[in-house]
Amino acid sequence: MCTIGALRIKDDEFLLFKNKDFAQPRFSDRVVLDADLFGPQGLETFAEDGTVESVFSGLSVGANRHGLFACVNNVKITDESHQNYDRLVETALREAKNVEEALAAISKEMAAQRYWWGNLILADGQHLAAAEVRGQEIRVEHAGSWIFRTNHQPLFGETGSPDNLPCSATRFVSAQSRLGKVRSVDDLKAMLASHDDGDTGICNHGVPLTTVYSYILQHKAGVLTLHVANGLPCAADWSELPLPLGSLWTEESEASFRSRYPGGFAA
Repeated sequence: MCTIGALRIKDDEFLLFKNKDFAQPRFSDRVVLDADLFGPQGLETFAEDGTVESVFSGLSVGANRHGLFACVNNVKITDESHQNYDRLVETALREAKNVEEALAAISKEMAAQRYWWGNLILADGQHLAAAEVRGQEIRVEHAGSWIFRTNHQPLFGETGSPDNLPCSATRFVSAQSRLGKVRSVDDLKAMLASHDDGDTGICNHGVPLTTVYSYILQHKAGVLTLHVANGLPCAADWSELPLPLGSLWTEESEASFRSRYPGGFAA
């Protein structure tokens, strides 16, 4: 269900982050990677007991060759007449070079179709933004230094999850108190691994969800890097992987990236 956000460390460095929280305790990403973009795919189906086969669609977090970062988290899955919000992340990364173009592409897509309720975080070299989407309505917040979301929508007046996820409000408070103190990738890793509510917190230990992946996308002096951990970030090892996008992409660099990506890939 996920904690997401972005922050600017200095003029030439910004970060986007996501803790991916699921009801199932283990998960393997399915990754899209080519010269234009990188991203683990999102899910159309959510089965707690493994009886429903996973259907992948869109991107849950990612980056493109222009240095635009984007991710999304769940607020409320509505009905079959609404589309998966992960598709909006992929739309942004395929069609935009920056945050403003991404917001325009998302808005155009939502004018044509209704979407599940979700929060998107967008970041580039100049701007950070959150887009709260529900159906065909979008509300946007811009920020200078940092921005984040848990599983409710403050711009719609919510202080807790509309699906009654008990951890959304507490993770919001925790992220709000911690994010302004982050000064480095290591500080952010510590925040994603934190437990401000007993044995859970931003890092969730099955109360009621479990953190199955943590991602940090880093843009520093023009270099794009993925920091990723498979499993609970308080215990898992982090992998640091240069993103082979744009002129850096080759079949060999893609193969190397995939071989080092933690957790394997879903079939």
